[in-house]
Amino acid sequence: MLTLEREQTTALDYSVVNTSIQETFTAIDRFEWQAVDEILQMREQQLYLQAGYKSFEEYCQRELCAWGGYRRINQLSGAKKVIDAVGELGGHIKNERQARPLLRLVKEPEKLKAAVTLALKDNPSPGESDFSAAAQKVVPQLPRKKHIVQERMALRKALSYAE
Repeated sequence: MLTLEREQTTALDYSVVNTSIQETFTAIDRFEWQAVDEILQMREQQLYLQAGYKSFEEYCQRELCAWGGYRRINQLSGAKKVIDAVGELGGHIKNERQARPLLRLVKEPEKLKAAVTLALKDNPSPGESDFSAAAQKVVPQLPRKKHIVQERMALRKALSYAE
């Protein structure tokens, strides 16, 4: 990782600062995956019990709340599942946000690989939207239907405003 020291640098160069920013974000992503491995170890070996926590969720909410707690840990472990399931193509998934739209395909590894391959075909350095579009092409997802209760509540609210 490149570190800029203000005392030695009088005129900052775009390429130097840009490279430093990119290297820093790459390092953050790498350490995030390392943390995921350690979190999975904590869960699988139930090490949180040694500290008196009754559940993994309780451990996450108390100890990892600054990093998003249990919800964020679930997102990260889901991303790890995607990367593991896709095999050698997993190196193209740089962070959890990119893996998120692919998670629904984890139980169908061939379709998951097809989606990643399609995203790479369209863009050699795919982002979240590329993976999302590819997953949608491979396995179209229908829009969710609103729950009937929600529709009735919205209708009541609309009618009350009309009165």
